[in-house]
Amino acid sequence: MDEFQPRRKVAKPRRISEIRVGEEFVRVTGCVAYKKNSEIVLDDGSGMLTVFSDDSGMFRDVDIGSKIRVFGTPLITEGGQELKAEIVQKVDGLDLQLLEKVMEEVKKFESEVKGEESVQS
Repeated sequence: MDEFQPRRKVAKPRRISEIRVGEEFVRVTGCVAYKKNSEIVLDDGSGMLTVFSDDSGMFRDVDIGSKIRVFGTPLITEGGQELKAEIVQKVDGLDLQLLEKVMEEVKKFESEVKGEESVQS
C-alpha cells in the first residue's frame, strides 16, 4: 500500500504577533474586527492582521465579531503583513482565552521535550 503524502506542510498554529516572513502555511484564530467584500481584519489579542482572498465568497458567512480560524499564506506588503486565506472556518463556540492558554502550555511542553532531547544527545 502506498504511503500517504500530504500535498503541503501542516499549517503551523500562530498568534498574529508570531507570524514571521518566510512561513509557508499558518493557521490563526481570532475575531473579525472589520469586513469589506473579499477582505477582513482579524484580531487575536496579540495584534491585527488583514486577511484577503481571491474567492469573493470566502467571507460571505462571516460577520464583524465572528470568531474564525483562517488557514493561509503570510505575505509581506507595502502596508505590512497580510494573510492570503485558503480556508476559513467559523468557530463561534470556541473559548479564545482557553485556546490561548492551551497554546502556551503546548509551547512549554515542546520546549521541555526539545531540552530533554539535546541533553540526551
